[in-house]
Amino acid sequence: MRKLFLLILLAVCLQTQPISAQNQEFPNAVHAKLNFFDFGVLNNENLRLSEGFEVGYFRNVGPFLNVGVPFKLGLAKLPGESQNKVSTSLDLVFHLGNMRSDAKISPYAFGGAGYFLEDFDNGHLQFPFGAGLNFRVSKFAFINAQGEYRKATKDMRDNVQVGIGFVYLLHKSDPKPATQPDKDNDGTPDALDKCPDKPGPASALGCPDSDGDGLGDNEDECPNDPGPLDTKGCPDYDKDGFADKDDECPTEAGRWNGCPDTDFDGIPDKSDECPTEAGPASNNGCPEVKDSDGDGVADKDDPCPTQAGTLNGCPDSDGDGVADNVDKCPTVAGLAKNNGCPAEQEKDSDGDGIVDSKDKCPNTPGLSSNFGCPEVKQEVKERLAFATKAVQFETGKAVLKNQSFAILDEIVEIMRQYPDYTLSISGHTDNVGDERDNLRLSEARAKTCYDYFMFRGIKANRLRYAGFGENRPIADNDTKEGRNQNRRVEFELVLD
Repeated sequence: MRKLFLLILLAVCLQTQPISAQNQEFPNAVHAKLNFFDFGVLNNENLRLSEGFEVGYFRNVGPFLNVGVPFKLGLAKLPGESQNKVSTSLDLVFHLGNMRSDAKISPYAFGGAGYFLEDFDNGHLQFPFGAGLNFRVSKFAFINAQGEYRKATKDMRDNVQVGIGFVYLLHKSDPKPATQPDKDNDGTPDALDKCPDKPGPASALGCPDSDGDGLGDNEDECPNDPGPLDTKGCPDYDKDGFADKDDECPTEAGRWNGCPDTDFDGIPDKSDECPTEAGPASNNGCPEVKDSDGDGVADKDDPCPTQAGTLNGCPDSDGDGVADNVDKCPTVAGLAKNNGCPAEQEKDSDGDGIVDSKDKCPNTPGLSSNFGCPEVKQEVKERLAFATKAVQFETGKAVLKNQSFAILDEIVEIMRQYPDYTLSISGHTDNVGDERDNLRLSEARAKTCYDYFMFRGIKANRLRYAGFGENRPIADNDTKEGRNQNRRVEFELVLD
């Protein structure tokens, strides 16, 4: 009756519970192990070491919960018995643990109930509980070590057991793909291979690809220099669709033979005398000449296009030779060195003791030793130095990595704290590769940072950038560490 009850309980557990894998992939496992057990120490007798073996099946039935049915067979030295007896037991146990697919060692604890027989007779219930470890040796196999205490419902039958064995996760074999003819044995079937007689990677449709750009040498116009498909495998540094070899402006993206046309007037910027104002080719890209205020100075050259004047197109109300648009005292004649103000009326707008005419930051209090501007704090200099190491790009490209944006945002905040300063951005590389390419890459990386700051609202007149390639190393290019230091973008606050 007890045996029937255990079998029914097991069937219910295995069929009605939701299934999740032993390691989220494989719900079923089998095991086999060698057991050593003793009935003496717990029953006030000397050690009575016995041996046996165990086989079993486990199934996962819930998060971290496995149900198992171990069967044990051994030759036991039982208390009160002069001869060894064959011992058998069938248990139902519950494991708390999880064989995660990435774990090297998986511990577990367990408890349950079982039926124990002596010489296949004299049965009684025992309640095992204990703990163990599974040591992964492959994706599906584990070495198992376990210890347990078994509480018996019969006198003198309490015992302890230790075992070591093997656990295997049941799984299906991956189906083997059907083979297709592949004359050059390059892994691309002849039906898809554009070069069936020459081995090549699948990315190049089975054709040789010397530069590894995904376009086979048979179609690649630059087979030894990697480039995108839209330029037939040739390098396109500025990614404008024009190969560098055909691009008249290889470091600036554009649609006119690879050159930009900012004002969309059909004249590339390099030939346009007014690159930000549309105009006809007959006027070199500039609008037709206009003089709105009639002072004889064309609007495009007139700093004061709506006010007639004699000083480069601007009026000079006080006749002191300083145009009103730059005269800080436009109604009182003064000196050019005093920005149009008399000497006795020199202003100190920010009250820092330095007159505006000599103050590079006339609206921000500063130090005389720093031209009237606030000195950059040491911690700010340290963050700018840290940015040199922290701003990272994709290898060989001017594309920022995601982790670079946080430090660039810090620099944006620094620029807002020092509104009178200009940020100098300089790009540098190591000496690996072509010197000209390194110079282009360093300038492109510096411009990428420049563009990001513009995007974040910093005005162009407060930014400048340049690339120096491999010409300004700060470490030895003969070592990996030195090259890592030389690949950098430097940031410096300067006063113009």
